[in-house]
Amino acid sequence: MRALQKLGRFAMGTAAIAFAAACGDSGGPDSNTDITPAEAAVIGGEVSGQIGDLAGDLASFGNPAGGLGGGLFAPQALGGRMARMMGRNIPGSFRPQLAMFAAGDPNCTPTVTGDSADSDGDGIQNNATYTFGAGSCAYQDSLGNGFALTGAIVIQDTDGGATLWGVNVAFNNWRVLFYTDSASAGFEYDGNSTITVTSAAAISNQNVSARWRVNGQRVFAADHNWQLSFNPDSGSIDPGSQSELPSGIFDITGQFAWSGSQGQADGTWNFTFDTPGAVHYNDACDTDPPIDAGQVRAAITGRSNIGFTVDYGPACGQETINTFDAGNT
Repeated sequence: MRALQKLGRFAMGTAAIAFAAACGDSGGPDSNTDITPAEAAVIGGEVSGQIGDLAGDLASFGNPAGGLGGGLFAPQALGGRMARMMGRNIPGSFRPQLAMFAAGDPNCTPTVTGDSADSDGDGIQNNATYTFGAGSCAYQDSLGNGFALTGAIVIQDTDGGATLWGVNVAFNNWRVLFYTDSASAGFEYDGNSTITVTSAAAISNQNVSARWRVNGQRVFAADHNWQLSFNPDSGSIDPGSQSELPSGIFDITGQFAWSGSQGQADGTWNFTFDTPGAVHYNDACDTDPPIDAGQVRAAITGRSNIGFTVDYGPACGQETINTFDAGNT
């Protein structure tokens, strides 16, 4: 059995966490009503990666905070998941800065307020806010290459009653800037994610916006407002004795909006999601994504017969992105 933190590539076809500003801003362009295979490959890759990050957060009962500060960028921590997502989209010229970000830095010491205790010992702070600033979380090498992180993250333990394991994570103006002496790439993230685990099911809700900018110009933006739910194949869920979810079925519903420019699937789309083919998570998979069957379908809102699918299987680690057009004109 493999560690489920690696579910970050669950539907890589992310992203991937990753991330995007309100697609279709007020007064902006009308939404596209068709999609090409090339556009679907770009958007589907982002969608599948984001679903993967969401599933990874849900599937593992590891510490979602990861010891914010020096441990912020650990693979299982929030910053580590962000780094994986950004790695799917960042221009190659900024890879060294991403490596700095992912490696962490002892100078990244956010201010902590609220209740940072972990009363029940499950690795989740009771209700703590971590605030980052350019002076408290930044790195620059001798050549002028570096990154800076600003904004705040709120971590809240929501255990109690039927909820055996729960967490609420809020990102408030969370910004990462990568730069050289002549160029920059920035990522902006705002929104809220929750995870609720009972003995019978696990549910994660995500309502977030993200933006990617290169040299100040927006490359893409995306809004995610969706729910990922899980039911085990058999038996029950017990975070007290299990470190991860057992094999079972994922289901996703909700909306996703995308706005791209500068070659990143240029245009604006709004999609509605469902899972017409049960997405089966197999905890025995040794390859990413650890899925051996199923389909996630993204239909253009208002034109339900046009969109794309992410298809999994027939073996672990296999997925494809396909477009469909069932007769809408």
